[in-house]
Amino acid sequence: MSKFSIAAGLAAMLAAGIFVSAPVRAESVMKECGAEWKAAKEAKTTGTQTWPDYLKDCKVRHANAAPMAPAPTPTPTMAATPKPTPTQMSKPAATATGAGEFKTDAEAKGHCPTDTVVWVNTKSHKYHFAGNRSYGSTKHGAYMCEGDAKAANNVAAKGEKPKG
Repeated sequence: MSKFSIAAGLAAMLAAGIFVSAPVRAESVMKECGAEWKAAKEAKTTGTQTWPDYLKDCKVRHANAAPMAPAPTPTPTMAATPKPTPTQMSKPAATATGAGEFKTDAEAKGHCPTDTVVWVNTKSHKYHFAGNRSYGSTKHGAYMCEGDAKAANNVAAKGEKPKG
């Protein structure tokens, strides 16, 4: 085996490990940094530091932490996928992927009975209140407690306020 093919193989393996773990890690770093920023603001330890400066420092801190193992490769299954019914196809599926994100309104209400439950569009990072047209209906999103949504740096959609 030539030195070139060994080096190329190692480079490919390294690249595959980086590309598999980077998106998962980047999302969790943003959530961790958001939670840390919220705690620092409540403790009044941010001084004159702004969120963009804090986020930059936080990302550097997390980048210097131990690297995560690559995500496991899913194994194929032979089970047939059931065909969705028309009612299932008309409403987008909730894509709860992180801490504080829920697939159903009821799950979110159970987690935060004293907070307002909102629908967070995970692409635009805007959230919608119950009773508004986009609540539970955007293509990408999850139900969250409003406090958790704010801590993850999501903002209320323009002109929306809680009903009631």
